[in-house]
Amino acid sequence: ATEVSANAQTSIVGVPAILLEVVDVGDPIELGHQGTYIITATNQGSTAGTNIRIVCQIEDKMKCISLDGATPGTVEGNTITFAPLPSLGTGTKAIWRVVTRAEKAGDVLFKVSMTTGEFARAVEETESTNLYE
Repeated sequence: ATEVSANAQTSIVGVPAILLEVVDVGDPIELGHQGTYIITATNQGSTAGTNIRIVCQIEDKMKCISLDGATPGTVEGNTITFAPLPSLGTGTKAIWRVVTRAEKAGDVLFKVSMTTGEFARAVEETESTNLYE
């Protein structure tokens, strides 16, 4: 028989799988007191996620007091925008904290939207908090 040979090439491609979690610390919150929201992005995938952007919306019943975390943030009105995180490796977490003060009584929603270089749409998470007198 005539000798025959063949070549094959396999590419292994990973995917990022970024979980967004938002929790409030100390709910309910008395008027005039502070509450903290912790935002966590965890890459459960097999490759790094890129260009992770976190944007938060707070209601008029709260006031933003401070921000810290994986990237710096800015406040404009009721919108909090954190600078993009260039990369989030597999099995790693990025954490941001938003400290607010209760200004008016009522139920409020703290909304977080996350976009990445790999997701076609934003991932959204909402945390409910009760502000009381």
